[in-house]
Amino acid sequence: MLGTVIGFPMALNYPNRLAQTFNSSVSSPVTLDNPFPLGVLQPSGSSRGLLSGVGSDASFVDPSRSAPRVQQWSADLQREIGSGMALTFTYMGAKGDHLPLGGSNEVPVNWNQLDPKYLALGAAALGAPLPNPFLGNPNVPASLSTPATLTRAKLLSPFPQFGNVYARQVTEGENQYEAGIVEWTRRLSHGWGGRASYTYSVLKDNQIGETNFYSAVGGIPINNYNYNAAAPACAAGAQYTTACYDPRAEWGYGILDVPHRIIIAPMVELPFGKGKKFASNSGVADAIIGGWTIASITTWQAGFPLNAIQSNPNSILGGNTSARPNITPGVDLKTPGSYEDRLASADHPSATWINPAAFSLVPFGSFGNAPRTITDLRTPTQFNTDVNFQKNVRLGGNKAALLKLEVLNLFNRPTVRALSGGQTFAPGNSFGTTTSQSGFMRIMQFMVRFSF
Repeated sequence: MLGTVIGFPMALNYPNRLAQTFNSSVSSPVTLDNPFPLGVLQPSGSSRGLLSGVGSDASFVDPSRSAPRVQQWSADLQREIGSGMALTFTYMGAKGDHLPLGGSNEVPVNWNQLDPKYLALGAAALGAPLPNPFLGNPNVPASLSTPATLTRAKLLSPFPQFGNVYARQVTEGENQYEAGIVEWTRRLSHGWGGRASYTYSVLKDNQIGETNFYSAVGGIPINNYNYNAAAPACAAGAQYTTACYDPRAEWGYGILDVPHRIIIAPMVELPFGKGKKFASNSGVADAIIGGWTIASITTWQAGFPLNAIQSNPNSILGGNTSARPNITPGVDLKTPGSYEDRLASADHPSATWINPAAFSLVPFGSFGNAPRTITDLRTPTQFNTDVNFQKNVRLGGNKAALLKLEVLNLFNRPTVRALSGGQTFAPGNSFGTTTSQSGFMRIMQFMVRFSF
């Protein structure tokens, strides 16, 4: 039996705590009472000084992190436009500072990446083996002291004695949301009422690691030193300062941006049965079609922004395995055709939601011009209708019954996830396809409640 003790990345930060593999054998069985019969590895703490964690990855909480701050504001103007009706105009917004760069996810910043200026040396020179200065050093682990050579890229890294050096809980994220809302409402009167609203909104942020379920992909935190599509020019000796990181360079539309949303929610009392306009004197009609109220809510919203990635040609610098491709000027990002024609299916197996011809691979030494989020490319629009049928039954005295039928996703419309499995661009692959759906099929539920 093999396993590894795992936990939150900071909890495993060397030298305060170690990941430990445990084995179960006949001579040393692993039990719940004694899961480590051969003993528990003790962390070295500060006993090794600057040699703590040498040869392994290191993590630390960003010492400049701050508590998140959110400011919200709103203003509205309401006008009565008739008996029981009103029209409301609302402006609202929110601004966040000192937010996590990953939004709802943690995105560490690797301080042990090469300055992009070294790309000028070429891939061969960066990968060339050079004499290992740690060879035979008893103060470093065998993984670092045994090899006769190390690559030039490794030796040029800021901290060659370590693997990755992660700054965690970096709070350099910012976002801003603004929305304008127009809403019409009518109180239930004379058998009908409801509301309808339209929202136009903009969400911008620099939270490079935020994700979106419906986009099936999130932000693309490529080599953390540059954050944006073109590597910045870092001052000599300052390549690992905030001036070089420049997190504001990623400011743009957020992956959760939805510019348009329409909600229509009518409510109608059927005009049949006792006290109504029709069949008011018919007990049979009142029992069958009387007392019914129908309410529904229909939501339509625009899609979320999409993005595209390719394999990172500059991974030798020590960053992520993904990078951003180039966008080809003058080529439509979308594929032509109807909504159904652009979805991959048995009838359209080669259909793509995105036009692959609109992108090209970025070679070694370059950075793609595709932005973090592409607002001209969005996930399919979302449309859903739920309906509720409710009937109050009078049973005499203080007795009554309530019958309710709820139908969720009335039209059985699927919600499509975009680019699941088709986010990575490479000539001839499945880039730009979307074959997954989410949400749920039509659901019906019936309820009876008796009160006395």
